[in-house]
Amino acid sequence: MSRPETQHNTLGYLAVLAISAMISACSTTPQPPLSDQADQSQAFIEQAEISSAKGNFVIAAQSYLALAQQSSGMEKQRYLLAAAAIITRGQHVARAKATMDQIDPSQLNSDDQLRYSLTSARIALLEFQPDAALDQLSAAAETIPAEIASDWHNTKADAYAMAGNYLEATRERVLLEERLSDPADIRRNHHQIWQSLSQLSSSAMETFRTEPAPDVLSGWLELGYLYKTSLNNPSQLELQMQAWLDNYPMHPAADEFIAELLMRQEIQFERAERIALLLPLSGNFANPAKAVRDGFLASYYSQIDSDMDSGYAPEIRIYDTTDDVSTGLVVYQQALADGADFVVGPLHKPLVEELANANAEKSAVPTLALNYSSNEGKVANNFFQFGLLPEDEARQVAERAWLEGYNNAVILTPEGEWGERMLTTFEQHWHQLDGKVVDAQRYQASMHDFSGPVISLLNIDESRQRKQELERLTRLDLKFEPRRRQDIDFIYLAAFPNQARQIRPQLKFYYAADIPVYSSSHVFSGEQNPTQDRDMDGIIFCDMPWVFSSSETPQPNWQTITNIWQSNAIPFKRLYAMGIDAYRLINYLNQMHNNPEAHLSAATGNLYLDDSNRIHRQLLWARFKSGKPRLIDPAPLLSDEKS
Repeated sequence: MSRPETQHNTLGYLAVLAISAMISACSTTPQPPLSDQADQSQAFIEQAEISSAKGNFVIAAQSYLALAQQSSGMEKQRYLLAAAAIITRGQHVARAKATMDQIDPSQLNSDDQLRYSLTSARIALLEFQPDAALDQLSAAAETIPAEIASDWHNTKADAYAMAGNYLEATRERVLLEERLSDPADIRRNHHQIWQSLSQLSSSAMETFRTEPAPDVLSGWLELGYLYKTSLNNPSQLELQMQAWLDNYPMHPAADEFIAELLMRQEIQFERAERIALLLPLSGNFANPAKAVRDGFLASYYSQIDSDMDSGYAPEIRIYDTTDDVSTGLVVYQQALADGADFVVGPLHKPLVEELANANAEKSAVPTLALNYSSNEGKVANNFFQFGLLPEDEARQVAERAWLEGYNNAVILTPEGEWGERMLTTFEQHWHQLDGKVVDAQRYQASMHDFSGPVISLLNIDESRQRKQELERLTRLDLKFEPRRRQDIDFIYLAAFPNQARQIRPQLKFYYAADIPVYSSSHVFSGEQNPTQDRDMDGIIFCDMPWVFSSSETPQPNWQTITNIWQSNAIPFKRLYAMGIDAYRLINYLNQMHNNPEAHLSAATGNLYLDDSNRIHRQLLWARFKSGKPRLIDPAPLLSDEKS
């Protein structure tokens, strides 16, 4: 077993269901109205398609909802249906159901009624109700419009698989293949067929194989039977595969898929054997880099233990990129010269920028950068980007508020570069969701009294000025209780614990106790401190599963990590999780790249990949209660649960 070497000083079904249906714009997108607003409508639709490709499903849905608001009759119903389908793709079940409730199926034509059933089935699958999904998909196959037939079979196959009926799941995917033309889609479908077959016993496959060659379904069943019964005898396996090819020369699996089996490869991905980990282990970023390294190694050793029977133990080499970009580029080339077949890193953003630009066409080897380049466009096919962007959390706060039905926001952020980034990102995303920012105030993070910006944010000064003007006019000493502004739905607060513990009580003091306050993970230290955090009661924030110890996949134990690396552990808890997931992603990226709907339930969140090879995180939500963060359900619509 190879252990990490230091040089130069140096997920059956996924826990969260990854519905494999490829939701195409044509399957849910209404045609633009033949009116003077056609150009504007088409612009909304194009924006929705662009946002969907980037993984911004809430923004895409908002485009269709905006069209629905300015439409009527069947046209409005179709735009609502398009929005519901996109929201479902983002796995926002409560809002998807609320949007579906606004649709009157009787106003849809027969084809759109089937699209309505398809979206209802997807929602049922997200709620782990395969029987309900199958009920929605009970229409006869010949009635399904050609443009949604592949989605229909795909979703039906997922429902059968979730229900444990793997034979019918395989049958649906055989029917699906008749609708596919893209080689990547066909290859993905083959792998999903094989995943279903792997759940059947050899005797079941032999029994269900009732039709003679060249029947495609029987061909798959026979292939699965031969593979399972000959797996431990490589020479026999090759003979059996050749005999199968003689019987099924035109079978869809006869070419590339059989080659994979004969090479005894993992069907989902090729595993990396020599991994280079590039981090700035000296310089200004040394401590954060060491936290990422330690999480990466903890994940490696944890996986080694679980993979002991398979014998998979990749070689890990760790390289110090320092803070210097030119040095980092040299180190990257050295890692390649040393035989790395997968690179994790770098972490330093300027070096990530250089590598992204240098590898615009193709990286020398698959690379998982631990930060993001400024250019959000297409990068090399095997250059991936993963990190903990604060801006991503600001966007998720905006989407959470939108999913709960709010419209009017006020923003309170610290002065300085970080605060401006959070304010700008939230404001831009909120405007994309058609929300309104009523006011924005900045505070000095070093201060202890935040009453000034809080008073301005809530318009308390204006209330006091009205009182003074009345006293001047009436010459009376009036009894007075200031009133805050009444046009606020919620407050977006960008803050760290020391500031939030003081700002939340001041918001309550100035008559805003009933206004929901949303924040990002920065508001929570990562360690429970009920005595100090009691003052933050009511604040709703997003954070990674690792912080709440609720990730559903096996992971290194946090207590073990703190015992080993105590001095560096607590301040960089989330970076440990990033290191853990960086190792997990190595052998999962190919599946995510091939399947746009694939999600990985991980320590840093529910991870998925967009068209630009940027990994996004869906976070968990919690509310402070009695000084402790309590997990709350994913985005209810105008939840009645208040603190």
